[in-house]
Amino acid sequence: MKTKIVQVIYIHLPQNNLNFIMSNFFKSKSILVAFSLALMAFNCSSDDNTDLEIPDGSSFDAELFVSEAGNDMRNVTTSVNVNTGTSIKSKVKFSTTTDPMRRLYITQEVNGAAAVPFVFTNQEVDEKADGSLDLGSGDKKDFEFQIDLPAPAMNEGSIVYTFWATTGRGDFRDISKRNAIDANAIGTITVNGGGSNTESDLREYIAIMLAAPLADERSNTFMSLFDGEKYMISEGEETAALWDLGYFYGASLKASFASTKDYPNNVINVPEVSKVADEELNATYFALSTSFTERSFDAIKSSSELNVITSPTKQRVNGLKAGDIVEVVTKYGKKGLMKITNIVPGDGSTGRITFTVKIQS
Repeated sequence: MKTKIVQVIYIHLPQNNLNFIMSNFFKSKSILVAFSLALMAFNCSSDDNTDLEIPDGSSFDAELFVSEAGNDMRNVTTSVNVNTGTSIKSKVKFSTTTDPMRRLYITQEVNGAAAVPFVFTNQEVDEKADGSLDLGSGDKKDFEFQIDLPAPAMNEGSIVYTFWATTGRGDFRDISKRNAIDANAIGTITVNGGGSNTESDLREYIAIMLAAPLADERSNTFMSLFDGEKYMISEGEETAALWDLGYFYGASLKASFASTKDYPNNVINVPEVSKVADEELNATYFALSTSFTERSFDAIKSSSELNVITSPTKQRVNGLKAGDIVEVVTKYGKKGLMKITNIVPGDGSTGRITFTVKIQS
């Protein structure tokens, strides 16, 4: 993110010039006109990833190379040692001979947990709104970066980092979407600690609150079941393809969830507002559960306990109330449950729903 500050400019207008230019507006002997502008200009696609440039003579703990031509190193494993500290230094290189690469997607699986988007913490980079690394708009057929990757502690399990390049907006859940090399082209760096993986394969998002949609598009109305992120309607142009469901409150339907693909157009026309094609929107399926109770929901500890859910056929569920358990299946076949904990009725600024999600990773 780049920041530019426009300096403060002071202009003093003498009396004779002032009277000549603006006699109909100012009567005083002199005037000081101060233009004070402090503009924060955020540029998220400046093609500047200088923190990732590789200095001459650099050495690395892991070197990854993914090439369309083959003869590459797509899967690399390294182990933590006492000199590693909190991160390893990796070299990540991609090469293609056909389509230019526009974005780099990176996920991490920590200690056996489900994959989540990787977040740069100690290197300044240019990122797109969906969390991918912006490679720029040029004819980029090759790139290589130095990326610092957090390492597990000596007594922990492993962290698996997965990398893939795309020709445009991709999807953290779908490596084939606009993959610049081929549908399954990824690279992985596995960093082993001294212990074993202990995390569950169940994702849980607690006390998620979605707001009824507002006309100014500033309400957090949509969410992704991949990572529990909430999104404002105004963020749709870059992120709508990540949304799985949205909330709305109808005069007769009351509190309701709808998949992004089947969200009611008379409330929010998602393709129109987001400029994302309908075929890219996620279809998510819902049904009020007759098998699970609040108590059995709370007792779920493993994703395998959700296998009994059969795929619903409807992309909307209406008339929700506190205490309801909703069965949900995503476009990607992940099964889950949503426990409704609170509803504030209404379709205005106070309307909202609060719920907890347990879903397969």
